[in-house]
Amino acid sequence: MAEPLPTRAPSPLTLSFVLLAVSLGVRLVLALGTDTYFDEAYYWQWARNLAGGYYDHPPLVAWLIAVLGVRLTALLCGAGTVAAVWGFARDVYGQRAAAWRAAALWSVVPAGILAGVWATPDTPLLLCWVLALWALYRERWVLAGLACGLALLSKYPGVLLAAAFVVACVRARRLPAGAWLTALLGVLLFLPVVLWNARHDWVGFAFQLKHGLEGTGGWPTFGEFLAGQLALGGAVLFPLTAVYVLRGPREQFLLRAAAAVPLLLFGYAAIRTRGEANWPAAAYLSACVGIAGMRPGWFRAAALANVAVVLAVTSHILFPVLSFERDVILMRTHGWAELTGLGEPSRLFPGLTRDEVAVAYAPSYQLASEVAYYSGLTTDTAGQARRSQYDLWPEPEVAPGRDALWVSNGETPPEELTARFSSVEGPVELPADFRGRRMHTYSIWWLRDAKP
Repeated sequence: MAEPLPTRAPSPLTLSFVLLAVSLGVRLVLALGTDTYFDEAYYWQWARNLAGGYYDHPPLVAWLIAVLGVRLTALLCGAGTVAAVWGFARDVYGQRAAAWRAAALWSVVPAGILAGVWATPDTPLLLCWVLALWALYRERWVLAGLACGLALLSKYPGVLLAAAFVVACVRARRLPAGAWLTALLGVLLFLPVVLWNARHDWVGFAFQLKHGLEGTGGWPTFGEFLAGQLALGGAVLFPLTAVYVLRGPREQFLLRAAAAVPLLLFGYAAIRTRGEANWPAAAYLSACVGIAGMRPGWFRAAALANVAVVLAVTSHILFPVLSFERDVILMRTHGWAELTGLGEPSRLFPGLTRDEVAVAYAPSYQLASEVAYYSGLTTDTAGQARRSQYDLWPEPEVAPGRDALWVSNGETPPEELTARFSSVEGPVELPADFRGRRMHTYSIWWLRDAKP
C-alpha cells in the first residue's frame, strides 16, 4: 500500500494572498448584506449638518460621508489602510514578502474589518494613524504633520501617536528639529475642532474625558477590556502584540511605542470605567508590521486564528444558525430598513400623510438617526438619557396644527412631549425580522394637532 504524500502548509506568501482575498470578500458581502448601523446613521446626520466638530467626536468621518456616502467611506478607507500597512512594512523591512504578511495580517484583524465595513471615526483614524506613523518613522515632517492633523480630525485618541513619538524621543535622547513643524501642522489642522469646542462650552472635550475616564470600574471591567482585545485584536495577535512591545527590535521602538501607548492608556481607563473594545484598535497596526518580521509560524497562527473568527462572525451575520437570548450582533446589523415604512405613514395610521408629519421623535440619538436615514423624515430626540449632538442642534419647528410621530422600542412618549399636542393615538407596532428572527419591534405613536 502506497504511503500518503506528505502535506505542506502553504507558504507565508501564498497564505497572505489567500487572506487578502478572503478579507476583500468578507468586507464586500458585509457591506452589501447588512443595514446601516445606527452609529453610521448618526454620522450621516452629521454629514447633513457639516461643522468643525460635534458633541461626540471630531468631524472627519462626517466630511468623508458627505463626499463619498456611508459604506464607500468605510470600504475605501479600509482598503487604503491595508495598502498603507503594506507600504510601511515594505519600507521597514525592504522586502515585499514581509509587506504582504503585514498587510494580510492587518486585513483580517476584526477591529480593522469593522472599521473597513462600517463608517465610524475609527475608519479614517486607522488610515491616518498608519500614514502618520510611517512618516514619523522616516522623519518626513511635513507629511507627518498633515497625517497627524487628519488623525486628530478623525478621533481624539489620535493624540496618542504624538505621545508614542515623545516616548521614542525621550528614549533616544533626541528631538529632531523637524518635529516642531509636524506639531505646528497638526495643531493647525486640528484648529477647527478647538474653535468649535470653544463656541460650545468645550462639550466635545468634556464628554470624551468623562466617557473615557469617569464611571464605575474595577477588575471586572478590566477583564472585559482584555476579553475585548482577544476578540477584536485576536486571540493570538493580542499576546503577540505584547511580545512585540516588550522584545521587538530596538530600531522599531517607535512602532512598539505606538502599539503600547493605546493599550496601556485604555487598559488603565478600563480599571476606572467600562470602555469599548475598539478604542485601542490603532495599536494593532504597528503590531502587524512588527509581527511580519517575526517567525513565519507566529504570523500563520495569528492570521489563521483571526480569519476563523472573522468567517464565523460573518457567517452568523448573514446566515445565523445559533440562537442567543439577545443577539447584539444581529440586532445592530439588521432590522433597520423596515423604518423606511415611516416614509408612508398612511400605512400605519389611515388618513395621516407624510406632508402632515413635521417631526419624528425618538428616545435615543441612535434610533432618531436610523429613522432619519431610512424614512427621510426630520427627526429629533425627546426624553433621551444621554446627551448627544441632537441637543446642540436647533429644535425642529412644529407649527400649530401639524402632527408628529413618536418612534421607540416600546417606550411611551414622554409627558413633556405629549403635552405639546392635542391628542395621542397608538401605538402601532412595526416588526422587523431577519431570516425568521425578530430583530426589533418598533412602537409608533401619532401625536396629533400641535398646540399653539
